Amino acid sequence: MFHPVIVGRLPRPDHWFSPRRARARAGGQGERSAEIGKEDGAPAAAARPRQLRTAAAVAGAVTALGPPLGGLWWLVAPRPDVTVGTGGEVLPYPVTETTFAVDGWFALMAMAAGLVCGYAAYMVQYRLAARVRADLRLACLLGLALGSAAGSAAAWQTGTLLDAAQFADAVAAAEPGDVVESGLRLQALSALVAWPFVAVLQYGLFDAVSLWRGDVPGARPPEDPGEGGGDPPGPAGPHQGAGPADGGGRPEGTGSPGPFEPPGHSGRPGGADTPGPGGGRA
Repeated sequence: MFHPVIVGRLPRPDHWFSPRRARARAGGQGERSAEIGKEDGAPAAAARPRQLRTAAAVAGAVTALGPPLGGLWWLVAPRPDVTVGTGGEVLPYPVTETTFAVDGWFALMAMAAGLVCGYAAYMVQYRLAARVRADLRLACLLGLALGSAAGSAAAWQTGTLLDAAQFADAVAAAEPGDVVESGLRLQALSALVAWPFVAVLQYGLFDAVSLWRGDVPGARPPEDPGEGGGDPPGPAGPHQGAGPADGGGRPEGTGSPGPFEPPGHSGRPGGADTPGPGGGRA
């Protein structure tokens, strides 16, 4: 008894699953992947200088607010009293609430500056990113953090330097044990982080809301004119889009057949192609 043996045919060299076609497909995919990598790397390399310029501009603008803030701190902050020691040193006595009010004023003004800078930096970044179609969130965040830290230090130094000369003269003219008005000093140096902390927190909250809403301008793909970006179609004419049932396929009386008519049909009632009553053509 014989058993049939099914012998499969080998694939043709040009078949889609043949080894030759498989190597060709693999080579084409590799070339396409390399092209996509080059295309993706080119915009990133081109956007890097813009991001650096943006970060530097934000850092410089925020740092420039430090000296005016230091001058405002010098104007509104109270001065505590101190006692001059025997060797000309300054003793923090008597201890009053004014001693802590100096640090409190600096912290409050720094936090207010952080709120304003965080909001302004994010809004400027948002508008700029929507215009240039680039993601500038990280660049502005780094510039804001560096600028806020530098601005806080600049405000501290500005306020203390404005009182340094006058306070030195008062201590030099005083006798040991005399109580003089102190110059502007920041005892709690932890207040220096209030400005950058609040600014980064404010910026991060706005960015989180933007991510939640899905309206990050730098992450939006550019609109493709070929996909729904063309002009909308105009209103249909009297013969546009109408089928042969309502006479819209072609004007009546033309000799050329419509798209849904056989070649021998002219479309004219009682025309040369219409069969007559006797089976002939009229």
